[in-house]
Amino acid sequence: MSSKAPDRSNPCFKFLRRLQGGGRSNMYGAIPYLITEFGCTREDAFRIVCDWLDQQTAVPAEAAEAPSPRSGRKIPAKPTRGRAA
Repeated sequence: MSSKAPDRSNPCFKFLRRLQGGGRSNMYGAIPYLITEFGCTREDAFRIVCDWLDQQTAVPAEAAEAPSPRSGRKIPAKPTRGRAA
């Protein structure tokens, strides 16, 4: 996983943020939207979605266990996809 900040200038990433905010599709369902909007191949659209999701889940180590706003207790980081807690 990359620790660099999300690329906010990427037009595909901007499109995905708007699509996610609209709640019309889960993000793997975004592939046909990218194909239609940008004219890319299915493989390219899949890679764009995967890269975007990786950037969304990249969390700095110090933020992985942030204190709860209500109790001040540490909240454990969510397990990564595909792994049991």
